[in-house]
Amino acid sequence: MLPALIGISGHEVGAEEEAAILRLQPAGFVLFSRNVASVEQVRRLTETLRKLCRHHPVIAIDQEGGRVVRTAALGLNLPSPASLARRSGFNGIVELGAVTALALRCLGVNLNFAPVLDICHDPSAPNALPGRCWGDNAQDVISRGGVYSANLRRGGVESCGKHFPGMGRAQADPHFGLPVVDLNERELFETDLLPFLALCPELPAIMSAHIMLPQIDPDYPATLSGRVIGTLLRDRLGFKGVVFTDDLCMGAITAQYAPDEAALLSLRAGCDLPLICHEPLPWLDGLAARLEDINAYDREDSSKRVEKLSDALCFPFPENSSLWDSCLRRAEALCRLADDGAENGLPSSPVQKY
Repeated sequence: MLPALIGISGHEVGAEEEAAILRLQPAGFVLFSRNVASVEQVRRLTETLRKLCRHHPVIAIDQEGGRVVRTAALGLNLPSPASLARRSGFNGIVELGAVTALALRCLGVNLNFAPVLDICHDPSAPNALPGRCWGDNAQDVISRGGVYSANLRRGGVESCGKHFPGMGRAQADPHFGLPVVDLNERELFETDLLPFLALCPELPAIMSAHIMLPQIDPDYPATLSGRVIGTLLRDRLGFKGVVFTDDLCMGAITAQYAPDEAALLSLRAGCDLPLICHEPLPWLDGLAARLEDINAYDREDSSKRVEKLSDALCFPFPENSSLWDSCLRRAEALCRLADDGAENGLPSSPVQKY
C-alpha cells in the first residue's frame, strides 16, 4: 500500500487514475467539489474507489461548514463553526456533527478533515481561517470542537483535528505562501497547542499545518519537520493516531519542494499519510521508489497506525433517498439557526473554492 491520499480529477475515475490505483494501492482518496455532481454520482465514485483497493481505503473530504462545504452542488450547505458558535448552544454543535456524519455516510465518505482546532486570534487575518474556527480562546475551541468531533464519530465518520500545532497566528494563506509563526515551544503550550493537547487522546487523526516555526525548526515547515511532528506531537503530546499532512500541492510547500519530495520528508518527520490532492499521478511513482529510504521500524509503526484507522472506518449506508432528504431538511434548519450572513465579508481563500 502506498502511504498517501490522492485527489481524483473529476466525477469518475479516469483510465490513467484507475491504472495507477490498481498498481500502487494508495491508502485513500480526498474528494473536492470537482468530484461532486449528484448523490448517485458520488456514491458510484466512492464505490468504485473502494472496489479498486485491496484494503479498506480512507475516503476523506473537507466538510467543515460555512466557506468549506464540498456538497453545495447537492443542495447541502452547513453553517460555519464561527456562526454556529455565536448563535447556538451545544445542541446546535451536536446536530452539526450528527448531520454531517449522516450526509457523508450517505455519500460513501468515511473521514472528515474536521474539526479545525486553530484559535481565531484575528478574525480578519488573511490566513484562510476566519469563519472556520470554533472560538477565539483555547477553552471554547476545546469544548466546541470536542463536542463536534465526538458527534461526528458517533455518527460513524472518523474525525481529524487540524492544523497542528496551530495556525491561528499566521498572517499569510498557505495556499499561496509559507506563513511564519514566531513562537517558541513554551508559548505554543500556553496557547495554540492547548486544543490539541486536550483532544489528542480521543482524536483518531490530526492534520499538520503548513507554517514555519523558526524558533522550533529553522530549516523545515511544520509538516516536514521531525522536531514538530516526531518530537512535539509524537513524543511530547504522546499522540498515537494517524497524522495526515495538509495538501502538499499548496503554495507553502511547492515553492520549495516537489510533492513527492515533500511526501518523503513528511514521512521521515513522523507523518503517516501525506496528501497529494491536485494532479497527483506524476508524483506517485517517485514517492513509491523512495519508500525504502525510510527506516523500516518507522514504516512498520506507521503501517500499524494506518491499519488501525482503516479497521475503524465505516461503510456507507444503503442507498435511501429519504435519508438524504432528512439531511437536507436538518442542514437547512441549522443554516437558519446560525445565519451565516456575517461571513460574507471574510477574506477570500482557495479553500472555499475547491
